[in-house]
Amino acid sequence: MKIEYVDINSLKEAPWRATHVLRPDLNVLAESMAEYGWLSPIIVRSKTSEIIDGFHRWLIAKSDKTVVKRDKGLIPVQFINCDETEAMMLHLRLNRGRGDLVAKYVSHIVKDLVRSRRYKEKDLVQLLRMSTDELDLMLDGTLLKARKIAEHQYSKAWVPVEAPANIKEQVSFIERPPNKDR
Repeated sequence: MKIEYVDINSLKEAPWRATHVLRPDLNVLAESMAEYGWLSPIIVRSKTSEIIDGFHRWLIAKSDKTVVKRDKGLIPVQFINCDETEAMMLHLRLNRGRGDLVAKYVSHIVKDLVRSRRYKEKDLVQLLRMSTDELDLMLDGTLLKARKIAEHQYSKAWVPVEAPANIKEQVSFIERPPNKDR
């Protein structure tokens, strides 16, 4: 593994990032970086200087005064020769392995991967370790599918407003919230 130290401003955010770190967690990461320094390099696409992995560490390195002063604007980078589709796949695989992905962003990337025609759906299931149902949700994009809604047997406790009329008729009483708009 070849690690190079590069100017922090030479890197840029990829337009398809699928991660998000909450402010309290970002603060914990910043404190760790200030105390221990860089424990792993930023992974960057060679051709575009887009960050594949390490975006939040990069953000901290640009803004945290302790980190900025210590590193003098240079950060460790491992460059990867890959195209955009490979970079997106690597981003998903690395972050999925850590368990820190945002489903709606993953959905966008998975759709791009399918549109690239490089991966078949069965390949995505294997490479991303998803079930076919999970992949279907990512491709559908709604993340809450309404499959066979007309055939589903709803309890009286919950009947969706969008349920077909015949379903609503099967339930003798539908409790509505005290909201005049409904």
